Amino acid sequence: MPIPVLLSQGRTPVHKAGQKRWSRDGVGSTVMASAFSLRYFSPAAPLRSWVSSYYLFEANVPYLTDTLRAELPQVRFVFQGSGMFSFGGGPTVPLPAAALCGPTAVAVRFDAVGPLRIFGAGLLPAGWAALVGAGANELADQLTDLESVAGPVARTALNRLGEARNHREMVAAADAFFLLLSMQGKAPPLWFTRAADAWLANSPNPDVNALVAATGMSARQIERLTQRVYGASPKLLARKYRTLQAAVRLGLNPEAGWETAAAGAFYDQSHFIRDFKTFVGMTPSSFVAKDSPWLARLTIAKRQKLVTMPKLNQLS
Repeated sequence: MPIPVLLSQGRTPVHKAGQKRWSRDGVGSTVMASAFSLRYFSPAAPLRSWVSSYYLFEANVPYLTDTLRAELPQVRFVFQGSGMFSFGGGPTVPLPAAALCGPTAVAVRFDAVGPLRIFGAGLLPAGWAALVGAGANELADQLTDLESVAGPVARTALNRLGEARNHREMVAAADAFFLLLSMQGKAPPLWFTRAADAWLANSPNPDVNALVAATGMSARQIERLTQRVYGASPKLLARKYRTLQAAVRLGLNPEAGWETAAAGAFYDQSHFIRDFKTFVGMTPSSFVAKDSPWLARLTIAKRQKLVTMPKLNQLS
């Protein structure tokens, strides 16, 4: 989910009541909430096992930058503006107009030239298995031109979405695109993704042995499936979602402190900070600071309110 922040050279602004303002790394920035719009929409019912939600992000600003948390795969259509991604501090790569963003196990820096308008869709692990075809580990932590995976229908979807006159027409165009892909897709291992999704989302500290017990599979069989469907090993997934759960708790209740957010799932504070920086891209104190980007926490809050949002997607 894009969670960008406007940067403008200048002095650090002073926070005032009723205004959203912040600074980072010595660079002043001032953004009014009206400059941004982030809305979530539910996909058609037949798609909800595969597509978690749709979202429309608009930013009427000249330049944006922020760090995205490790997340589930995303399909993003860019209608206005341009963007660059950097995965885990690696080289920057351009965001295609129709992009498939693989599952990430690192924080991602996002830079864009605005004004910006992006329509996106979150893919659940079952959706990746059904609609993409390639192993998730093959495309993890990278951007891929959607047309190279989905074929010419990706360009058709980009055009139809761009021509839509309102969000209802955009949702209808996205539904048509994903329903078409589903007709050509493979049956996903729903029995496994349901067990693994629940394992990752329902425990503050997912234990790989619990997934072995729930599925009746060997550790080696589970390793192969999680690599292919989730893009990472079970141990890495457990670390990722343990930390993302903590980030959600911290975002919803920043005054509670790190120990409440950690929920006893980390050895100590240094362990918590280290994993938080890996998967969220900043320290917990930076995440909740008054002068930190507020859109990250806004995104967390908004996801809790969409009643059809799967629990796994409320975390990433």
